[in-house]
Amino acid sequence: MMNNNENNNTGHYQDLKTIVRLASGYQQLYRELTRYPQTTVIYTLSSTDVIAALEQVQLGRVDIEELELWASLLEMRGDIDHSCVEGVLYALANPEQMGEISHEKVSQLLTLLKK
Repeated sequence: MMNNNENNNTGHYQDLKTIVRLASGYQQLYRELTRYPQTTVIYTLSSTDVIAALEQVQLGRVDIEELELWASLLEMRGDIDHSCVEGVLYALANPEQMGEISHEKVSQLLTLLKK
C-alpha cells in the first residue's frame, strides 16, 4: 500500500488529492479519473482529507448532494484506500440508511474528526 508521501508528484495522485479534498477545480477532474487504473492504491484517505472536504461544505462551496456523490465515488475507487475513514464515508454515501445529511450533521462530523 502506498502512503501519501510516496510518488505524490504524479498527475494521478494530484488529481485524487484535489478530488478527495474537494479543492478548487475538483469537478473538472471527475472525468479524468476514467483514464487512471484502479489496480493499485495511489492515495490513502485520512481524516485530514475528510475534514478538508467537510469544511468545503460548511463554507458553502460544496452542497450536500455533491458530498454524498463524492463519498460514493471514494468508496468505489480501487486506487484510494479509505479504510481509516470508511465509517464516515459510508454514512455520507448512504443517507437513506444512516439518516439525511444536513449542515448540522456535517458540523458534528467535523467535531468528531478533529478530536
